[in-house]
Amino acid sequence: MQIQLLNETQAETIHRRQMTRDFPEAELKPFSAVRGLMRRGLYEPLALYEEGSLVSYAWQTVLPDCATALLDYFAVLPELRGKGAGTRSLHALAEYYAPRKRTLLIECEHPAEAPDPAEARRRIGFYLHAGARATAMEGRVFGVRYQIYALPCGGAESDAVLRRDLEALYRAMVSDPYYRGNVIFYGG
Repeated sequence: MQIQLLNETQAETIHRRQMTRDFPEAELKPFSAVRGLMRRGLYEPLALYEEGSLVSYAWQTVLPDCATALLDYFAVLPELRGKGAGTRSLHALAEYYAPRKRTLLIECEHPAEAPDPAEARRRIGFYLHAGARATAMEGRVFGVRYQIYALPCGGAESDAVLRRDLEALYRAMVSDPYYRGNVIFYGG
C-alpha cells in the first residue's frame, strides 16, 4: 500500500468529494479549520492507494514533540468496505508512523449513547480486529461520548501517557474557551 501526504489542494478535493459522503455534517470540520491545522504543522491528511487507486484516507492530528497521533478521520471507499481494505490500511498507517510515533489513538462512539449501537459495536470490533487495544479512557467531546483505543505503531504507551498526549492533541486542535467544558477525558 502506498501512502501520500496530501497538500492543501488534494486534501480539499478529498474533503469535498469523499468526506461529505462518509461523515455526518455535524462531525465534519470545515475545510478552513483543516487548512489552519495543516499550516500550523498539526495535521496530516493521508491518502492510501493500492495499484494506483485510492482505497482509503486517514487524517491525523499530530504534535512535533508528541509520540502519539490522533486518528481524526478514517474511511475506506464504500465499494471496498468489508473486503479487508480497512485492516490493510490501518496496518499500513501503523508502519508509516512507526519511525516517529509510538501510538495512534482512535476514538469510537460509545455504544451506550450512539445513535446506532450496533454500528458502534461493529466499528469497535473492526479496530480491535486490526490490532488496536481498548484503553481505560473515555471521553466526552462536544457532548458525544467516546471510548478510546490505541493502535501500536512504534511501541506501546501506558494509558496515563496516552491520556496526557490526548489532552495535548485536543488542546492544539480546540482553543479556549471551547475546550473548557466541551472536551473531557476520564480514566487512564
